Amino acid sequence: MIEIVSQTDDYLVVFKPSGLPTAPLKNQEGDSLVKEVSEFFPQIMSVHGRQEWEGGLLHRLDTPTSGLVLIALKQEFYNSILKQQDRGDFQKLYRATISKRAEKLEGFPLFEFPRRLDGVVIESAFRTYGPKGAQIRPVTGPKAKGLLRYETYVERESADTYLCTLKKGFRHQIRVHMAWSGRPLLGDTIYGGEKSDTFGLEAIAMTFYGLNGKRVEVSI
Repeated sequence: MIEIVSQTDDYLVVFKPSGLPTAPLKNQEGDSLVKEVSEFFPQIMSVHGRQEWEGGLLHRLDTPTSGLVLIALKQEFYNSILKQQDRGDFQKLYRATISKRAEKLEGFPLFEFPRRLDGVVIESAFRTYGPKGAQIRPVTGPKAKGLLRYETYVERESADTYLCTLKKGFRHQIRVHMAWSGRPLLGDTIYGGEKSDTFGLEAIAMTFYGLNGKRVEVSI
């Protein structure tokens, strides 16, 4: 049963549990958040999104990541959020729980930001890495010329948790930026974290503007 955190005539904010894909791949069967939501709200599939099988889905969470996902019920709202994404007005807040570094990973450039992550912006472009591009690595310096750069604003919350804010997101962005800093996420063995039954990343809040122009904040 899906959990609706916020609902209006224009959109849904839904909680995605860890382990559930946000959306299916093209022509792929299997469970996903989009599939489950569309069973109760079939109108989301009438919204023309980036991919026809994603409907009104406005962003993804990695499969192991849990938390809030925004889904449009109307085309006008979908189009509005795309413009807000371009302006940096659609912001998402994550809680990252770190682990001890289980192993040192190859392919990372020198970390060029303050080691004490509190009020720090980590910025880089990205490239795929490894077999079938399953992993991501940051790109900086001359190699990043002409590539889109992505920022993760990091604040320390406690000894082992950080709050990470994104205005624009790339696949595995927080996971890679935190591992790059020497703080891989708990359970994120792909990026050097310790094995765990839980995964140390949750989308806990988002802000955007409704069609009426008013700022909306949704959190858990």
